[in-house]
Amino acid sequence: MPQAVTEASPDLAIALDVPNREFNPGEPITGRVYRHSHVVSPEALVSIKLYGRTKVRVDYTTNSGNSNHHHTVRSRFELLGSGPAFYNTLFRGPIHIPPDGSKPESWPFSFSLPFGPVNPQGICEGAHNKQKHSFLPIDPPDQITSHPLPFTFYTQIGSRYYNGIEAYVEYVLEAEFFEQHTSRFSSSPSAKKTATAVLPITLRPPPIPPLHPDEWRLGRFVKREGVRTQRLIPEFADSEELSFKQKTLKLFHSSKVPKYSFDVLVITPGVIQLGSVDPVPFRVAAVPRLGPADETSDEVKELERTPTVSVVSLRMVVKARTEVKVGNSRIWDRYTDKTDKVVEWSWMWKEGEEGMALPVWDRRLGSGAGAGADAGLEGEEKKEKKEKMALGEKGQFMDEKAALKEGMSPAAAGGAGGGDGGGSSSSGGGGPASGPTGEPPARDIGAELGLRFNPTELAYNGGPAKLRALLYPDFMTYNIRRTHELKWEMVLAVAKETVKVSNEQVVRFVAPWT
Repeated sequence: MPQAVTEASPDLAIALDVPNREFNPGEPITGRVYRHSHVVSPEALVSIKLYGRTKVRVDYTTNSGNSNHHHTVRSRFELLGSGPAFYNTLFRGPIHIPPDGSKPESWPFSFSLPFGPVNPQGICEGAHNKQKHSFLPIDPPDQITSHPLPFTFYTQIGSRYYNGIEAYVEYVLEAEFFEQHTSRFSSSPSAKKTATAVLPITLRPPPIPPLHPDEWRLGRFVKREGVRTQRLIPEFADSEELSFKQKTLKLFHSSKVPKYSFDVLVITPGVIQLGSVDPVPFRVAAVPRLGPADETSDEVKELERTPTVSVVSLRMVVKARTEVKVGNSRIWDRYTDKTDKVVEWSWMWKEGEEGMALPVWDRRLGSGAGAGADAGLEGEEKKEKKEKMALGEKGQFMDEKAALKEGMSPAAAGGAGGGDGGGSSSSGGGGPASGPTGEPPARDIGAELGLRFNPTELAYNGGPAKLRALLYPDFMTYNIRRTHELKWEMVLAVAKETVKVSNEQVVRFVAPWT
């Protein structure tokens, strides 16, 4: 099931009026079919057709005990059908092009792209008339024409000859040239195809207006962390090397070694717009745990200033998950659901520097240590309820809707960078962003690094990072579904000690506004 590739020669070629143009559903496709090579025929025919299809190939191997067996299953949906709207006869009659090519011929064509599939019966047959073989509803067939026309797409994950998936959506122009042919075995002339030209065209995702700040759908992740070291105390803070006794006490987690306990709060986007001029929000805050029941040592609580937490490295991985349907109930699900890395990017603070310091929690803003530890939430009941929902040793990701469902305030669920949960706003100069009343001050690392996802690269202040494959928006068609996951990993430094925080979440990519 090879994907169509461009085929052109002096015998026949296709050219668009605007070369390399990308089309939206509903737009016209215009161009010309050319022939330059010599031909003399009393009767010739030139035709062109437009077809669109979504195809899947799954290869997998089974073991019978004595040997391995390779299997290939396929799925195919014709989106446009073969009606007269997508087939044109451009020329019929005698033709003469001189051998020197001084008088080439060309024939204009035009097709109108629909907004959705126009082949309900063919699509139902492609799913074998069974809903379980299609992600989109096919019953009743009348609703098929309301489905959006999928954009051009291609992916190949794994091995084509072992366990792998190949899936694509393509739209292709194909022109044919027929000449009158007389066989020595028959006195009646017949038509003979002597040239073919192929030109794939690109259908892009329908543009989406720029996301409003409250459409970023920010999610909240909180995890309890802590460090134990003598360097938390000012008199040892600048020590390059701890003594043997100090190292021994630290190794055995002695209670004589000061400990600082804090919560890492990370505000991340649940929706990312490709090609957006606004940086992706990625806000980080460190909230001290200074309450009576917390593990922070008394000598640390008595310090005039809370220890500084710094981000020294950040790693992001975007995984694309491709699910396919092949209309075969005997194939296992694990062969039709594959995940592949599209983006793998790392940033590290320059050697010799302390890192990207997070804003220090000023305990003068609250009354006593308990107020600082609670990050401004009102009352002990709300504090305990929030801890049950959002805190814990493993951490938890919550979006705004989930938080509201659990009874949290929109400010607590929306993030530390703005009262409306906005995605692109940050403080001037890219510095720490103070949240609304009751939220800890956070630093928007995404804004400071200028993180922006494009279809072909991850742009940031240090320069673009090339992707392993094209980054498509999330979409779903009859036999293909594409979703994404974002995994991030941070290393934080406190008093020359480091802790690692990571999380993996579902993230939705949407089309650019172009």
